[in-house]
Amino acid sequence: MLFDPVQLGDSSLRNRIVMAPMSQHAAGEDGEPTDWHVEHYVARARGGCGTILLEDTAVEPAGRTSHAALGLYEEAQIPAFRRVVDACRGHGVAVGLQLAHAGRKAFRDARGDHRPLSASAIAFADGWPAPIAADEDAIARVCESFARATRLAGEAGFDIVEVHAAHGYLLHQLLSPLTNRRGDSYGGPLEHRARLLLEVVEAVRAQWPAGNPLLVRLPAGDGAAEGATPAEGSTSVKGSTSAEMATVARWCMQRGADLIDVAGGTPVLDGARAGSSEMLAFAGLLRAGGAAPFALGGVTDGRSAEELLRASGATLVTVGRPLLADPGWALTAAAELNFEMPPLRRVRSIK
Repeated sequence: MLFDPVQLGDSSLRNRIVMAPMSQHAAGEDGEPTDWHVEHYVARARGGCGTILLEDTAVEPAGRTSHAALGLYEEAQIPAFRRVVDACRGHGVAVGLQLAHAGRKAFRDARGDHRPLSASAIAFADGWPAPIAADEDAIARVCESFARATRLAGEAGFDIVEVHAAHGYLLHQLLSPLTNRRGDSYGGPLEHRARLLLEVVEAVRAQWPAGNPLLVRLPAGDGAAEGATPAEGSTSVKGSTSAEMATVARWCMQRGADLIDVAGGTPVLDGARAGSSEMLAFAGLLRAGGAAPFALGGVTDGRSAEELLRASGATLVTVGRPLLADPGWALTAAAELNFEMPPLRRVRSIK
């Protein structure tokens, strides 16, 4: 099962193993990938993964998590990303890019002094600056930035794009009632808190050809205690549940997403994390709904990956830290499962 080929949109994936996007903070001040990124991702492509997802890449300068985080918001950045894509594809993998905006988790970018942007003026943690609560002009700009970055990703040759709405990034900050205390049409009930994400998915889909896979990374709930208290007040509020996120997943699919990438640890307040039970509950709801192919992570080796596929009904398995420790994790898993890895072949490039 783990090494079965998969058809996702017009992309033929040689197996079900996806290198999860993991922040490396190895970019230059210009946000461009470096020689280090080429070596890092090519090693995993050569190591047998079916798909490589490049780490969170900011759609505007103020959305980077650090001065060494990737960003794609200018034409001049395209050649550096194309180097990574071409080098990886030469080893037979599909290559995707995770598009993100850090919101209140962003550092001040070297190109200008930017206060962080978020759903509400709630600081990320003690000692962090309080963000600006985005007005509707800023929200529209963010949506346009995702659309522009998608177009640039297409010009760089990526096969897949993923919209990052988990891990406490800006779109998650809008989704979560723990960080979204707005009273306008972007706050309050779930359909309002999900509004920006859905607008982004529509905008990205409009820039991304119909056959090219579009993924959305969603949290398996907020991973916060039900009585979690926001920093600026004493009123107890509940975080998002896996059932709510399953509803959001359905809305995303209706607007053009091809697959939901289920995220686990997604702290938005006090460092609480969603665990494997929340992820499996979310996956179960997606499977029961029947309309949302999904990817699921949390595996350690080949056998645990196949067990997860059988138990959850996932389409893909995302592999994170094990691939950082062993670039040839997929080859190791193949040996463990007595699977003879076929010669690596170039996948068809999606243009």
